[in-house]
Amino acid sequence: MKNILILTIIFLFSCSEINSKSQSLAEVDWLLSSEWIYATKIVGPQYNNEEITRPPGVEQLVMSIVLPDLGGLNSKHQCLYYTVKFKEKKSSFRIQEFKNVDKCPEISDNERENFVYIEGIDNLKLAFKSYQIIMNFKHNKKESVIEIMLPNIEEGLIHNKYEAITTKSLRPGLKLLRLTEESFDFASNKNLGKLSDRFSLGTAIRCQQVNKNCESVGENRCEMCRYGWYEVVDFQCPNGGSKFCGQNHCGEKNEPACPRGTRVVPIEEAGLCQSDLGPVANFEKILVCQ
Repeated sequence: MKNILILTIIFLFSCSEINSKSQSLAEVDWLLSSEWIYATKIVGPQYNNEEITRPPGVEQLVMSIVLPDLGGLNSKHQCLYYTVKFKEKKSSFRIQEFKNVDKCPEISDNERENFVYIEGIDNLKLAFKSYQIIMNFKHNKKESVIEIMLPNIEEGLIHNKYEAITTKSLRPGLKLLRLTEESFDFASNKNLGKLSDRFSLGTAIRCQQVNKNCESVGENRCEMCRYGWYEVVDFQCPNGGSKFCGQNHCGEKNEPACPRGTRVVPIEEAGLCQSDLGPVANFEKILVCQ
């Protein structure tokens, strides 16, 4: 019995050590960028564009992100918790995943694995802008910033402190989907394209082409796309641009820029890219992020 008790204590201590292992900023940036690009809803942040300074030493839920689970058939919550430094208690920033819940718990689950965990995060400030969230903070006393694209979410016209931000998509009817081979029934007649097709690789199938006169050229085959379709920014037509079969990776390097909408704007403002990239027209007049 004594041996069993000792083993149990060792096991619990080991789990605690694994769950509280601090990650690097580069790893956190990559994890959030690769996940939140599919987000469909944001609740919070509690302090929009305000530095979080209280309550000291107490963990609090500051924001939650709703996004599709792998396969795109169900949703999950990623809950962001933050602890302000107090005396010997270190500041910490953690994100945990919860499935089959209506909202995030007010405090994290010590027995649940952290999706993100990092210590030494001080002066945290979350700023939510259209299609982007910016995290400013000090990490080990060094000024740092993480910028995450949220193509499916736009800031509401009215937002008051402690109220959830209104959300809508980058373009009505257009969503970045998260799909796997199991997401579709292969017996269906939607058979254009493969899951691995990418615009940047030149393997994406164009299912509808629009010319400079905003006329559709040839047959519109987008209903036959096995994994859905996405739109590109080419001639800024009122009814949208050309379309390609497959998953949307807009905003990424060598992928199409994310459309702003149908309103006529200068060409350099017509598409959105990740913060370190900019839209450039290729030989087909399609805006590509480079």
